[in-house]
Parts: sequence; structure tokens; C-alpha cells
Amino acid sequence: MDGDGESGTQAMPTPVGVGFTSALTGAFFCTWLALLPPTQVTLALRVQQIAPHDKAAVLSLVLAVGAAVALVAQNIFGVLSDRTTSRFGMRRPWIVAGALLGVASLGFLATARSVGGLVAAWALTQLTFNILLAGLSPVVADQVPSGQLGKVSALTGMTTQLGVFGGVLLAQVFLPNLALAILVPGLFCLVGTGVFVAVLPDRRLSAAERRPLRPSTWVRAYWVSPREHPDFAWAWLSRFLVQCGNVTLISYQTFFLMSRFGYTDDTVGPVLTQVLLVNVVGIVVAALVFGPLSDRARRRKPFVLASAVVLALAHALAAFAPTLGVYIVATAVAGIAAGCFLAVDLALVTTVLPSRADAAKDMGVFHLANALPQMLMPAVAPVFLAIGGGDNYPAFFLAGGALGLAGAFCNQRIRSVR
Repeated sequence: MDGDGESGTQAMPTPVGVGFTSALTGAFFCTWLALLPPTQVTLALRVQQIAPHDKAAVLSLVLAVGAAVALVAQNIFGVLSDRTTSRFGMRRPWIVAGALLGVASLGFLATARSVGGLVAAWALTQLTFNILLAGLSPVVADQVPSGQLGKVSALTGMTTQLGVFGGVLLAQVFLPNLALAILVPGLFCLVGTGVFVAVLPDRRLSAAERRPLRPSTWVRAYWVSPREHPDFAWAWLSRFLVQCGNVTLISYQTFFLMSRFGYTDDTVGPVLTQVLLVNVVGIVVAALVFGPLSDRARRRKPFVLASAVVLALAHALAAFAPTLGVYIVATAVAGIAAGCFLAVDLALVTTVLPSRADAAKDMGVFHLANALPQMLMPAVAPVFLAIGGGDNYPAFFLAGGALGLAGAFCNQRIRSVR
């Protein structure tokens, strides 16, 4: 894209080029590279250092507080991003500030010496990175025309899984130096976002166009009326239900592998790495294939429906897998289905956003559909796992598959997208 930016109310986006798309993808990847691996590896190791005798309870506390902050923060800063009249643009200031403060927060996380300090550090990390995401998340809606949404959404959508996998591998390079394992991914984030803001033709909002902030504005930061915007509501509910299904398989596979195949704390690690790699490869390949294909077909809903059906079948296959090989096949199929769903569904959601003027706020509302399942499903998991005497992972996985199917059919109720 050319030019210095566009007004907050100008016409729809013009086609984006390879340079812009690559920089945007890199910014998302480097952001997830810094933010997500602590939830997988380094945060647990920090808890082990500080509270070795109460590590499970402390880790739960740290993660719960961080999740609560993340649940609230992006919507608040999204409202502010939509009203930013800086001469540097609407999104650029939040991306820059979030990246700088995010890396500083990682420094705090790496040096905290008490449980209270660790809780505060992770909460601050979630807060600052959600400042960054409040600027970065609406860029696709701001800058990408409908004919390229599938391709760009595929590239940005797959960065979450790549960020987790790449970040875990990067952390392994620096361990046992835990400080470097936490901080080096943050430096990648600074580089990736720095390159992107240098090429971003950011939207600009004049003072006359800036809408006032009222008390009701903060309430609406977490709400889009289903009656006024039914297509967005159906898209939100669809993503929420499918993510509930995803969480069942992803979050509990460690315990499943130990329960079904007899792995221990000492032996399950390499198997998890293998499973994660197979899943990530499936996601990336499917996203790259089906995202652009949905652009060419000018259809989104058939891809969403097919991917959710296949994802449900993968849950069933995993639930009754008699061997590790069958389970790995199930995770590969789940990765392919998830890659297709995430790429095409993100393009669909971007199309049905209620207001371009509120793109950051509305993406914050959509963010809740991804975040809430991570809090709700662990709460209901014991109900399913307790069926028949305990460790009933098949019941839990099948329930997740059923939720995903329900989400797919909700998606078909969207009227403005084919």
C-alpha cells in the first residue's frame, strides 16, 4: 500500500502488497513469540524457582490473574485506539507503546523475587501486550480489502501456533538461563513490530471526527447488540463454541497421554513436542491452502462448516485412540481442520464487523470469544471427567467435538456472507 495513511472515515481499503503482508505477519508472529511461550514453559519454571513447594497453586494464581487482566484490557485500549488522533496514526502509537512496555514487563517477569512480584509481573505483561494487540488486531480490518481477507487472515491466523512452537524452541536454546529465555523473545517482538510500524500506512483520525468518551462507552466496549448486528453475533457465538471444543483437546492432552498410554512426568515431554509439531504443521499448511482458496471461491461458510465437522471427527478419533500413532493422526487431522477454520473464520468475522470506526473495539469483543473458553472449559471439565468413575477423557473430548459442531451450524446463520 502507498501513501501516508487515511482518514478515519475514508473509503474501503485498497489492495495490499507482499511487503505489507509480510511485515504484518511478522509483527503478529513476533508478538506471539514473546507472549505465549511463558504460558507453556518459562512461567512454570519461574514459579518453580520462587515457590517450589506450592508450585501448582501459585501457577494457577498467576495464570488466573493474568487471564482476568487480558480479558478486560484489550477492549479498553481498543476503544482508545479507535479514538486516537495522533499525527502518527490511530494504531501505530499503541503498537509502539505496547511493544516497549511489554518487553519491560518481561524484564520484570524475569527478575521477580516473590509470589506477589510474579503475579504483578505477569498481570503487567498481559496488560501491556494487550495494548499492543489493541493497535495490531484491527489492522486487517483497516487495511485489507475483502478480496484478500482469506489470504491475509490465513497468514496472520497461523502465527499464534507458530509463535507458541517457535517460542518454546527458542526458550530451549537459552535454558537453563531463564532470564534470557524470557527476554530474547521480547527483543524479537521489538524488531518485528518495529519493522511493521515503519511500513504501516496508518489510518488517521481528525479531532473533529473523534467521538466523545462517555460512561456508556466503557460498557459498550464489551458488547455488540445481537439485535442490531445479528451476523456479528452469530460469528461470535460460532467462534466461542468452536474454541470451547479446541480447548478440550489442546489443554488436556498431557493428562490424557499419561492416563491412556502410561507416560510419566519424565517421559511425556518428547511426546508432547512431537504432537505439537504435527498439529502446527497441519494448521499452517491448511491455513495457507484454504484461506486463499476461500478468496477465489468468494465463499467462507462452506469452509467453516466442513472444517468444524472434520474437527469434531478428529476429537472422536482422539477420544478412542487405541495407540499413540492413532492419536497423532487425530491431532494432525485436528490441525488441518483448525487451520482452515481459523483462517477462513477470521476473514468472515472481519467482513461482518459492525463498524469500521469501531474496528479495534469490535475486535476486542471478538477476542472474548477466544478468551472465555480458556476460562470456562477447565471449570466444567471435572463434570465430564468424573463420568464413570474418573479420567473419562473420551466423554470430555466428545463434548468438545459436539460444541464445535454447534458452532459450525451457528456460523451458517450468517446472512451477509456466503
